[in-house]
Amino acid sequence: MTDTSKSTKRTKLPAAKDWRARDIEDWNVTTFHAYLEDKHEELFGIDYVPYKGWTAEKGMIGDLIGTRTGKPRKASNEAVKKFIDITFESYQPTPQYPGVNFGWVWTYRKTDWQRIQAEELAQERRKASAEDAPDLSELDGWW
Repeated sequence: MTDTSKSTKRTKLPAAKDWRARDIEDWNVTTFHAYLEDKHEELFGIDYVPYKGWTAEKGMIGDLIGTRTGKPRKASNEAVKKFIDITFESYQPTPQYPGVNFGWVWTYRKTDWQRIQAEELAQERRKASAEDAPDLSELDGWW
């Protein structure tokens, strides 16, 4: 009889393209592309067309989330998703440019990226500051 309570088997992740079923921490380049396609369809009602091809966009996203060989992670998956959401939702389609893509926003909307980075940094600093704060509960009753 086998003891299944001590199973060392990892739970299988949902398919990479199933961004709705995956935790954001488990997203990879394929997951981000599926999200980009769905978000684009939702907002603009037309097909998503990658910037300079899928390989170029995969490289851009891979550089950010650290999945390219030898490249360290530069950003959290949450930050990259937030960047996509903010820039896609604020994009104003025109007859000449009815849609947008990651490469375009990454090239022309870096100030949005900087704001997201600054927000993340501020949150990290607040968290570190709260963790370093002295425990004043020991002073209860001294007065």
